[in-house]
Amino acid sequence: MKTPLYYGYHIVAASFLIQGVTIGGNFAYGVLFKELEAEFGWSRATIAGASSASLLVMGFMAVLAGRLNDRIGPRWLLTASALFYGLGYLLFARLQAPWQLYVVYGLLVGIGLSTHDVVTLSTVARWFTRRRGMASAVVKVGTGCGQLLVPLAVAALVAGFGWRTACVAFGATALVLLAAAAQAMRPDPESMGLRADGATAGSNPAQAKPDPHAGPAARSPLFWILCCSQAIVFTCLITVTIHIVPHATDLGAPRAVAAGVISAIGGISVLGRLAVAR
Repeated sequence: MKTPLYYGYHIVAASFLIQGVTIGGNFAYGVLFKELEAEFGWSRATIAGASSASLLVMGFMAVLAGRLNDRIGPRWLLTASALFYGLGYLLFARLQAPWQLYVVYGLLVGIGLSTHDVVTLSTVARWFTRRRGMASAVVKVGTGCGQLLVPLAVAALVAGFGWRTACVAFGATALVLLAAAAQAMRPDPESMGLRADGATAGSNPAQAKPDPHAGPAARSPLFWILCCSQAIVFTCLITVTIHIVPHATDLGAPRAVAAGVISAIGGISVLGRLAVAR
């Protein structure tokens, strides 16, 4: 009899898709930069500020997302995030004032982004022990693939149909894909009568449940070093990449070529993520 595919791989695939869509959209924000500047005359500081607001909301809400994930599980939490994220882009298409930009992108999209790492990676970690590093790396490859594909797709939509239609198309697609991926998520192998890595009862003892309280970790200096490092890396990464398209087009590069620079960074990062995992 053929052995069924271990359900943990479904978790990895769903998490891969969630990472790709959410972070891909984040990197595509730079494609919309000059469209907003041209139509409304807003300063680049105002437009970039919405991205910064989104990152701040994502960071603070991720703490709450982690606690909710322990309480209600990833399925409903990621479904709610899909609604916030998709709705944010759908409403983005109706922008008329700077405050609306900060509400729909800074707040709604920021909330939608808050679960992409903390929920997917913590869930994958429960499903894998021996192959946890590789499983997590495959999930993060989704980020690189999203960065590779989404900016180019959004740039093509903007060129063909305008930025408002592009936002509607991406928002609707993101909502459907993220909500669908969320339905595949389960909190841990035990919830389905399985064991980590697909092991049988005799080959791998049941894993102890992790302590849901952050107190012991929060008292460790290493915990705060990791938190600050991640915050610095993410801030620098997004701050630089959202300006690549407007800067490149200022220099005379076509929008598609400028978006291709972001995509090239994402494509190369895929190789790096897999290499590090090994």
